[in-house]
Amino acid sequence: MRTFLAVVDRGGFSAAAEQVHRSQSRVSAHIAALERELGATLIDRTRRPARVTRAGEVLASHARDILGAVGSARSAVGAARDLAEGHLTLLTTPCLASSFLPDPLARVTTAFPGTRFAVLEDGRHDIERRFLDGGVVLAVLPVLTAPAALGLRERVLWEEHVHAVVPVGHRFARLDGPVPIDELVREPLVLIGASGDAAPEVLDLLARRGVTGTAAATADCPQTVAELVRAGLGVGLLTEIAAWSVTKGGGGDGTTVRVPLADSGLVRRVGAYWYDVLCATDVGRALHREVLTAPLPAGALPLDTARSATTR
Repeated sequence: MRTFLAVVDRGGFSAAAEQVHRSQSRVSAHIAALERELGATLIDRTRRPARVTRAGEVLASHARDILGAVGSARSAVGAARDLAEGHLTLLTTPCLASSFLPDPLARVTTAFPGTRFAVLEDGRHDIERRFLDGGVVLAVLPVLTAPAALGLRERVLWEEHVHAVVPVGHRFARLDGPVPIDELVREPLVLIGASGDAAPEVLDLLARRGVTGTAAATADCPQTVAELVRAGLGVGLLTEIAAWSVTKGGGGDGTTVRVPLADSGLVRRVGAYWYDVLCATDVGRALHREVLTAPLPAGALPLDTARSATTR
């Protein structure tokens, strides 16, 4: 089914083969096996490019639900196993790993000595796969734009604006007010990157505002973005927590400054994600409580609790 969905989503056998890391002949064999089992043609191979049939569209809808349910079950079982062993794996981004998680984790280890933590720093959007492959019990990440997996809980923790990061001598640093977006996008941009086919998060935020920007360089962590800005590769675009951490206010070396943008709608939200099994043990409940009630990092804007708490 994973192979079949790869063909559907990537629009062909060769692209699907690259995604699932199988040969094209193996991909074809998987599809043929499904067609024999179901007694229906799923992919019309007489067309160029190959097209999904109506029967294939029906199966794709069910396949996503089936794989989501299986993945959720495996993730929850893995979390239960690790909680019982006192070894908790968390998923977050490099910036949030340093600016938000240390104090909550320290309070948990004070209450439960011997608890071990592994913090995975990875901002990719395929959270369900990371929960499954990494044995993650809780994640703190930018809020998902797609529906979360079955049983995955969400609490939005805060929101933060996007800021420009520039050298102290840059013309944006001398402006009397915020940077106009039309001037910003004329500059080469230095961004937190994305793995796979996903666009960098800030470019996606700009696109939702009807604005197109160009990434001159991407990096995995805010500190590297700041270094690339210092080297003259372009204007950095970072969310406020990250921008604060790498400029003078957050302990930077004073060679870069953060500048607000004129479009106040360039905002991202950060949320916590977990399965209910997290709260089945004392240490799990403590981790859940500490993360959801921790003081917000510098640069974060609080949300109305009733508006931000949801279950997907």
